[in-house]
Amino acid sequence: MKKRLLTGIIYVGILVGFFFLRRVDTRLFGVLIYAFSLIGTYEMVHALSVSRKEEDGSLKPPAMPMCLSQKITVFIFAIVFTPLYFIIEQISAGNGYRGMLVLSFAFALVLFCLLVIDHKHTDLIGTGGAMICGFYPTAILSTMLLANDFGEASTLALLLIFVISPVADTFAFVVGSIFKGKKLCPTISPNKTISGAVGGIVFGTGASVLLYWLYTLTSDYVYSGVGASWAGSPWLLFALIGLVCSVMTEFGDLVESVIKRKIGIKDMGKILPGHGGVLDRIDGTLFASTFVYIVFALFIVQNATIVPLF
Repeated sequence: MKKRLLTGIIYVGILVGFFFLRRVDTRLFGVLIYAFSLIGTYEMVHALSVSRKEEDGSLKPPAMPMCLSQKITVFIFAIVFTPLYFIIEQISAGNGYRGMLVLSFAFALVLFCLLVIDHKHTDLIGTGGAMICGFYPTAILSTMLLANDFGEASTLALLLIFVISPVADTFAFVVGSIFKGKKLCPTISPNKTISGAVGGIVFGTGASVLLYWLYTLTSDYVYSGVGASWAGSPWLLFALIGLVCSVMTEFGDLVESVIKRKIGIKDMGKILPGHGGVLDRIDGTLFASTFVYIVFALFIVQNATIVPLF
């Protein structure tokens, strides 16, 4: 427990540190996203393509084995993806997403071409595994990069992403531990309860509304999105963001639980003692960030460029 608590404090400290670095240059936040992308990609590739020893001593074959050329393609995609966004933004502001979109299509095409070029070592299972490793987490993390460029609303968007999910996750555990009751998905995650899920949603929704209130209180931010003429509009919208993000957090956590159960592992990595890997820490956040980005782009940020999602 002490190890888990210490790791959690350090992790939160790193997040807070990068939020302060944004005040120097918002692009510095991309370093954190880049780290998530590289470490998360390694964890996914390792989880899907490595054989594991069973309790009886036998080796369990990889869930989705990838050959060397497929792994190299995945890592090149992750290495280039985030820097390419900032390079194109520097050359032509507002067009960074085009670079990410083109790179994603090129990534998929290269994987298909490898079925011919490296046909002796590639197969469709490996191609599917490589595409999954490219999309999760790197392509999904693009929503954080894009939210980081929402101008005066960017800080609020990122705060929502990195506050709602941990609050929902923490209180789902606390409420579930206190009230227990019927299991939410016993065959996927035996420890999760319906009471915990409800508690996570309630507190996650409250955290969103409270965060909006505190942010407007301590900054010059003025809501100018949909329904700005009605005073109650932002409160309802941010309550909805909190509710849906809390649900998405729960769902993201369950999705990773399914992946780990099918692979036969407990954690995606060991970089965060007591917590597992980076993906174990940001699984729900990845799902929530997609929703926050969509809502801000469509309803909150005026004149925002609507970017196709991957």
